[in-house]
Formats: sequence, structure tokens, C-alpha cells
Amino acid sequence: MKDIRTVEEILSQENTDEEWIWESIIRANTVNIISGDESSGKTTLMINLCKAISDEEEFLGIKTSRQKILYISSEMSGRDISMIFEKIGLKNRDNVKVLELHEDPLTILGYSVMDADLIVIDLFIQILINEGKDPNVYKDVNELYATLRKGSSFRDKTIILVHHLNKLGEINGSVSLGGASDTRMILSMPEGRRLSERKLSVYGKNVEQKDINIHFDFPSRAMTLSDGSESEKIDYELAYIIEQVIKRGEVSGNCQEVSAVLKLSRYGRNPNSLKRYLNANTEVLNENDIELVSERSKKERTIRLIHKPKVTE
Repeated sequence: MKDIRTVEEILSQENTDEEWIWESIIRANTVNIISGDESSGKTTLMINLCKAISDEEEFLGIKTSRQKILYISSEMSGRDISMIFEKIGLKNRDNVKVLELHEDPLTILGYSVMDADLIVIDLFIQILINEGKDPNVYKDVNELYATLRKGSSFRDKTIILVHHLNKLGEINGSVSLGGASDTRMILSMPEGRRLSERKLSVYGKNVEQKDINIHFDFPSRAMTLSDGSESEKIDYELAYIIEQVIKRGEVSGNCQEVSAVLKLSRYGRNPNSLKRYLNANTEVLNENDIELVSERSKKERTIRLIHKPKVTE
């Protein structure tokens, strides 16, 4: 059988040196996965990594190798993705392509990846759904991974899949989602830390397990290496509120309406509890460029949370 070779034949006929896209974390021609909670910053992290790879710069203090990149997004528009690239200072704009994925199945998607070396699929679950596969079924996941590894359109490509965590903090879906990936990464916001902190946990095949502390600057969308030494305690719920306001720019209405928008159901029952909570944390809100405005009319009291980033000269 021609596919069966001795170790000597393989070593003499093939270049077995490891080529790294992101040194010691992501190897060339592999399938990798990054997971995190909703709004943890997975997309922002991937865009920052792609920027570094396209411009062949270090990212989080780690070397990268220049690749042609295709960023496939099923959640954000191509314009929004491109605006983040613009904010973080992408230099080689022609080296990064963006594809908005809506209902296109994987077979059609294959035509778009031919000239790319690195493909980011954000979110992976959309591909599974489009292909009629269940992320909780081992067989369905393995079949799709086989396509990404050996399909003619994806051969010799490096793939990073962006995915969600479940309520237990594990990769959502079948265990094969993690097991079949070469490198697994989990992005988290350490509980009790300030809003600008993230932790990237890395583990997988031929990869040394490590945790990388990240500083996340919301106004610029930049992610940089942090030693965590300047960490300040911040209530996790307050950090969530700040993050949502920064993403939206402004949230306003009565207490019930603001609670509903921010998905804080426990405050919706008591009209004044959210207002008291925010008033007690005005200083922290101001430190994160959030202005709290409370207004009272004849009918009701309303609150406004407005993101006003400081202008630096």
C-alpha cells in the first residue's frame, strides 16, 4: 500500500521542521480553536492577531510569520471588521480579506479561500448550522473537521475557529471540538479583576500549556501583553455593565428598560435597585469613561449611561 511508509522514508522525503504562524502556539497547516464567553473579546483578539501576522509583528510578545489572511465573519459586518483593523493600525491592508458569511454552505465557501494561508472562521457554529450538523454530535463534528483538514479547498491552510464556551466554562458542544483541534485557546475575564484584563489559556498537541495576561484597551481595541501587576479589583457585574455600555455607546431609559437592555433581570423587579447600585459605583464608572446621568420627569425617573472616552492630544 503506497500510503504506508517507514519512519525513515517519511523523514527523508518530507520536511518535518515545524513552521509556526504564531511561535509556540499556532503551527502552519493545523486546525485550531479559540473559545470564550459572549463579549469576552474573542473577535477583537483574533483581529489583533491577524493584524500582527499580516504585518509580521510580535503579538503579546510572541513572534509571528506573515500569511495571507481570510477573515470570515457571521456576526459582524465586513465594514465593522475593517474598522477595527483600521483602529489598531493594520499596515498591509491588501493582505487581509474579509468575507461576510450568511447562508453560504461550506462547499461554496471553498471558492473564497483558495489564495489564503490563514483562515479565521468567526463563528464556527454558523458553519456547523449551515452544513446541517449538530455541534453536540461527535460524528458531525469529526466529519466537518475532516473537511477542514483534508478537503481540496482547505489543504495546506491554517484554520482558527472562533467558538463559545458553555455554562461550565468548557468548549460548547461535543468533546471532539477540543480534542480534534491542534491548539485550544480559552479567553477569559478573570473574576474580580478590572475590565481591561483578559487571560488567554493555551494548550493542545505539541504546545506547551501557558497562560498569557492581556491588557484590553477598549477605545483603541488594541490588545497588548500585561503582567497583571496593576490589576485592581472590580465587581464582575459592574465590569459587564461597563463593557456593554462601551459597546453600545449609550444606554438610557427607566430602570426596568435599562435592566432589560443590559440583561440584568434581577434589577428589573425593583426600580430603584439598579440606580442605587450605579450611584454607589460612580467613581469606577468615571474611571472607565462612563458618565451616569439621572433625570426625573413628572412621570418617571430615567437614567443614562454614556460612554465618553477621554480625548488625548
